Amino acid sequence: MIGIRSIASLMILCLLVPYSGAIWAVDEYYNFPSVSVKGTASYEKERNLCIFSFRSQTKEEKFQYLSKGLPSVILSEIRNLEYVYVEYPKPQIIYHSFGPNPEKTLNQLVEEKSEGSAKRKKKEVQSEEELNELRKSNRYLPPAQDPRYLKLKIKQFFDKRPPFVEDMYSLSKTMDCHYSITGEFTASNAEILMTAELYDEYEGKLEKFSHKTSFIRGYQEMAPLGEKIRFAMQGKETTGVQIDTQGVDSVLVYIDGIYLGKTPLTAKKFPVGKRELYLFKEGFYPIKQSIDLESGRTLSLDIKLTKMESTSFISVKSDVSEADVYLGMTYLGKTPIEKASIPAGQNRLRVSKAGYIDVFRPVDAKANEVSEYDVVLKEGKSEIYYPNKQYVFLDYTYKDFATYSLYGSLLFYAGYFYLNVASRRAIEDSRAQVTLVNGQALRSFYEGNSESTFLLWYAYQNQIINSSESRADYYKTMAGTLPMENRRNRQLVAGPMVIGMGVMLAAAVTFLLLGLDKETFDIGFLPYGPGANGQGFYTNVQGNGPMDGYSYFQWNARY
Repeated sequence: MIGIRSIASLMILCLLVPYSGAIWAVDEYYNFPSVSVKGTASYEKERNLCIFSFRSQTKEEKFQYLSKGLPSVILSEIRNLEYVYVEYPKPQIIYHSFGPNPEKTLNQLVEEKSEGSAKRKKKEVQSEEELNELRKSNRYLPPAQDPRYLKLKIKQFFDKRPPFVEDMYSLSKTMDCHYSITGEFTASNAEILMTAELYDEYEGKLEKFSHKTSFIRGYQEMAPLGEKIRFAMQGKETTGVQIDTQGVDSVLVYIDGIYLGKTPLTAKKFPVGKRELYLFKEGFYPIKQSIDLESGRTLSLDIKLTKMESTSFISVKSDVSEADVYLGMTYLGKTPIEKASIPAGQNRLRVSKAGYIDVFRPVDAKANEVSEYDVVLKEGKSEIYYPNKQYVFLDYTYKDFATYSLYGSLLFYAGYFYLNVASRRAIEDSRAQVTLVNGQALRSFYEGNSESTFLLWYAYQNQIINSSESRADYYKTMAGTLPMENRRNRQLVAGPMVIGMGVMLAAAVTFLLLGLDKETFDIGFLPYGPGANGQGFYTNVQGNGPMDGYSYFQWNARY
């Protein structure tokens, strides 16, 4: 018994020895003992704000509509609160350091090892040390990259029963609410008394905000309450912002990508710190500059916008006369338009008329040149056509049919594969039943048996072969043969499965092409801005370099 165990152990050892080189090679290849990686963390990106109906302390039925109306007004006041500031964001995934001397993160090591690969353009904050640099103002990042600024996603639950304060914790867990707003109100024919309750699930903190309005102008007088809640949620001290644009009104004002309003802008609050200001108005060069919002000091700016020179021309015709023509947001007139003066650069043309579907065309206007467009309008409604133009049957689009056709080709390929396997199996299964496989076997069987026995057995063997070959040929005929599997002449042999694959692939391409139109390949242009030397250049809202636009087709193809 001991001898058997020794032999078994020796055999196992012999089996393992040939593979030990491969096992050790993995460790040597990746050089694990000498690799050191610095720990990183990925932080939360967004938080949810849930708004519930208010509890009514008034039993009269005529005031019950306020249960949903009051939180709706609060929602409108804080809707453009795009970020909330959290000094200590929660890490979602933590990668711990390992190795004797961790100095660089895994991403940094990969970038160093990768030759010719694209480096990260924007370095993300990946550790508490980098967060401390931001807190000490040693480094600045816009809110889109700063993990302390979390996107705010708003959810409405006005159809649910108004919750009480003691229900907020369980509701926050159930509804995935990081912040929750509810409250109660008392109404009379003269005034409305309300108390809004803001619950922070992370901090376990409840704040109450009381407010009083007249009944007649209750909704209009709720702006101060919305401002209080907004200030509490921003999580950072705010300061006033006042912006004027030297006689040019209705200029759109953005700070860090958040829309504040139109000029003249007064009494707007925004969190302190280094910010990016962006001003835009059709027909003027956009302005982008850095600003510093300081605590206790209102920022007042009076900025001069430069009007775009109209050095190019455009002519627009349509098969339906008197159609309205817009270049961007500027109204040019009614068709036909002949050599209307427009600024040079890239823009979007829209031709519109009641009862017809709006037509959009990209414009790339060159200085001292005429851009000509001949537009055909189709009857219909734009608000119905564009959201539903891809639908072919019920809720199915050309893209859906193309996808299903592609799936159909895969099913036919599965049938093709199965029939080929069945064809080979029909031959293989008959081999065990056939004994007269060569001349020597025939002669031996003939000499050992009578002539009648030999003939009967030979006929039986021949019938087995013919039957198996017949079934194999049938399966192969049903499957067909693809060129890469045809060893004779590399030609395509048609069969139901091969034909089905071809039809489905052709249908997929056909449906894809049918779903493409001019709007699909239309490109979106970025605003045209002035360069330092007065020459124009293209820049996006964040001011990132050259023109970078994507059409519907390009966007979907890339992502």
